[in-house]
Amino acid sequence: MLEDPFFDESLAGIGFSHTACKKSRDEIEDVAFITIDDLDEECADKALFKYKVIKLVNKRLNGGWTKKNVEPIIYELYNEGFIDKKPGWQSVARWNAKYRVDKNLLYLVDRRAIKNNFCDFNSFSKDTFFWDAIEKKYLTRVRGSVATTYQFYKDLILIHNNENPDNKFVAVGRSAFYDRVKKLPPYICDLKRYGKRYADKKYRLINSFKKSTRVMERVEIDHTALDLILLDDTLNIPIGRPFITVLIDTFSKCIVGFYLSFRGPSYNSVRCAIINACLDKEDVLKKYPDVEKDWPCQGRIETLVVDNGAEFWSKDLERFSASIGMSIEYNPVGKPWKKPLVERIFNTYNTKFVHQIPGKTFSSAKDLEGYEPQKDALLPFSEFLYLLHIWVIDIYNQQSNSRKTHIPALSWQVGYEEFPPVIYQGLEKQRFKIESFPTVYRDLRPIGIEVDHISYSNEALVEFRKNNPPPLGQTKHKLCVKRDPSDVSYVYVYLPNLEKYIKVDATSQDFSLEGVSIFQYQVMRKALTRYIDANVDHAGLALANMKLSERMDDISNLALANKKSRSRGMKSVAAFVGIDSEGETSFESVHNNLKNKKDTKLSFFEGETLDDKKLKSIDDWNEIADNLEPY
Repeated sequence: MLEDPFFDESLAGIGFSHTACKKSRDEIEDVAFITIDDLDEECADKALFKYKVIKLVNKRLNGGWTKKNVEPIIYELYNEGFIDKKPGWQSVARWNAKYRVDKNLLYLVDRRAIKNNFCDFNSFSKDTFFWDAIEKKYLTRVRGSVATTYQFYKDLILIHNNENPDNKFVAVGRSAFYDRVKKLPPYICDLKRYGKRYADKKYRLINSFKKSTRVMERVEIDHTALDLILLDDTLNIPIGRPFITVLIDTFSKCIVGFYLSFRGPSYNSVRCAIINACLDKEDVLKKYPDVEKDWPCQGRIETLVVDNGAEFWSKDLERFSASIGMSIEYNPVGKPWKKPLVERIFNTYNTKFVHQIPGKTFSSAKDLEGYEPQKDALLPFSEFLYLLHIWVIDIYNQQSNSRKTHIPALSWQVGYEEFPPVIYQGLEKQRFKIESFPTVYRDLRPIGIEVDHISYSNEALVEFRKNNPPPLGQTKHKLCVKRDPSDVSYVYVYLPNLEKYIKVDATSQDFSLEGVSIFQYQVMRKALTRYIDANVDHAGLALANMKLSERMDDISNLALANKKSRSRGMKSVAAFVGIDSEGETSFESVHNNLKNKKDTKLSFFEGETLDDKKLKSIDDWNEIADNLEPY
């Protein structure tokens, strides 16, 4: 693919210093402001031919620009029909050397042709007041008008003449000044006045994207919000503007798939649109019987052309594309024309389809004056889907382009017959869907697999855990889990020993999960959490926690005080006192007696007392109680 010969990025640094114009007219710098449009057709064609040759040779060249390397390539290009004449290898090498100086196409133009075709720049190359006015007023993001610039030019000269009466300068007339401005390079003017992105887009090389040779070789994808407000099917109230994700085959120009949702662009919208594009459309045609034509578009996408949205850089898309053998090609930032078909289809959607429907919106406040799309919206979501399928299948894919050069559906038929794409059928179709699901990795635990507080388990997981030890250095198996975003009641778990995914149902749940999407589950769980929080007696819990904390402090203090005088056989003492769930809960009285045993006089048999030695002999509760039978 040839790059734009007229507006190379290196031009962004070109200034308008008038000193460059003081050089000899025989030097190439003399023509710094000449464009290819200033030359006649013959001169321009010669320059373009030289440019084409050096670009083609450069692509095939392996080594230096020598006769041995260059001459065979020239013959190849001629024999293959890329060029209609064979220049000498020395001429080609000389052209390349000139062009490489500044990558400017004008370096390939014959100097005599420049002299004959271009006006005499000497007439104003020394007019420093002109260049000052241009740089300060015209070539700025303020975008001063030519009239304002001319007035500033005259003011500069007037001030100069007042300060230098012996060296006065005569200003040119308005018409001459305007003629000078018209001779400035358009790209440079737009670059300085509107910015690089605007200039690149305006002066881009049209159709500078790769050509496809077969259907589904290159498919472009993008999202947009439709200029339409739809109604809820049941409540009949406005629910907003839907987002549409569209895929277009660059060979046939067919819309091969799309997905409509009220959630913003995400991996799920990309996934659903790709599934719609790659699989057969039999269910779609059954669902919408009023569709007259067939929608045969299906098959494996070889290269998906995307922009730089976050959803296209997701790990899930990277993993999905790798598993099905689909390449991802990222469009350069700020260059939507590199992905022209899908960009163009959005304009077609809004101008030829959506704007016929009540509830359409406008981008400007002026267009909205006197019109309220929320009130005028009449179309339910399901009815819009019906109309959208009719428009895509029966109108857009069947309609010729404005130049009458092709019909998308016919181009698909011809391309499909010559190079049919890989089709997903049977088990491959099921595996394709599973591979598209978002992926997470989870540990296999006794309860099974847990994702977002939902446990999943079955006999196959139990058997796998029983018969397969974890990998070396790990305590658990970490398994690949895929979950359908539209239904969290089950997941697919990949078992390495079986080399396939198995379906595993949810086992623990707070509410019914069948048919509940991930988004719905997250909302329901959040609502449940808020409901529980709203009904919790926070004051009561705080009081109970405070009592518990105080009780634990008392126990800790008591244990610390008794640590030095712990008695043996406390379990036997507890049994003696009768601590259980139905009776006593403490042996504090017995414990206090033991702690103060030196001051305690136990009376036996008519006032007889025990001394310390005798008291110690009966203090061994384990020895006393060990041989007693429990009751």
